[in-house]
Amino acid sequence: MVLDGSSKKSVEFVEESLFNTTPTDPTMLNFGGYAAPVTVKKSPVTKKIPYLKGCGDTNRLQATESEKVGEAFEVTIELELIDWSILPYVLAAANASTYAIGDTVHYISLATCVGDEFEVLSGGIFSNCQVSIENEDTAQATLTAMFAETTGILASDFIGSGSHAASPSGAVMKYGDITNTLYDAALPSVEEFFIESTAFGIEYNNIKAVYDQNAGNNSGIAGWSLGQRNISLELQATLGDLSMSTEYLGGEKHTYGFTLGGKAFSFSNILWEGDFNEVLDPDDVIAMPLTASNVDLDIS
Repeated sequence: MVLDGSSKKSVEFVEESLFNTTPTDPTMLNFGGYAAPVTVKKSPVTKKIPYLKGCGDTNRLQATESEKVGEAFEVTIELELIDWSILPYVLAAANASTYAIGDTVHYISLATCVGDEFEVLSGGIFSNCQVSIENEDTAQATLTAMFAETTGILASDFIGSGSHAASPSGAVMKYGDITNTLYDAALPSVEEFFIESTAFGIEYNNIKAVYDQNAGNNSGIAGWSLGQRNISLELQATLGDLSMSTEYLGGEKHTYGFTLGGKAFSFSNILWEGDFNEVLDPDDVIAMPLTASNVDLDIS
């Protein structure tokens, strides 16, 4: 049977208590939203070895040996967000129930079910989360995760006496649900700019695989070395006057916050970066993206 829209397709995850070890009888979780599409990228790592053939041999222009020397796995998940339950895993919070940013790495296993076949990727981390909330639209997120190993395609279910994640349900968060928006502790309209969209990202820079000869898997990965965490912010704004130009060039630090989905997001230490482009068009407003990196974020 063709694996089309009539086929069973699902993706779920669970936290590992030990790196690269999927819990026995796991209670699988969904991602806090409607996921589609999900892309599972599996790459063999190969080495090409050109060599000198024997004196009496021929076909010297194809004297290359190919060897597989490792494996690499990456998963990208597109989400229409119902809630923020995925953020503690991304923010390295102390546990999956708190939203205070921390230094606790949460390793995960991710499982796919396609038709009657299963696959479990283990030893994973969320390396990137990009959230966007645009006017007249829903709250969307793109998650990226990296993994150390796969079980390959399994003909039987891996769940044991555990449970699969339930189907997601509930209303998607959207732009119109945002409340309590403040810029420098005042309404943005008082500051003479109007926010059309908000986007923020949580990314770990320069993640490196830690290899070990005794890792016991085909990738050889025994853990992950995380680089610095970068939280970025981008606001698409329409201007009411040009006072923002002075702020942009002045190097002042700003604050920004809003409430959505029962969580209050407070960004601080915001230093606007890049160019301040005033595009003067007789038929249009003056609007521009305001971007900043390495900002601070508190979620309560």
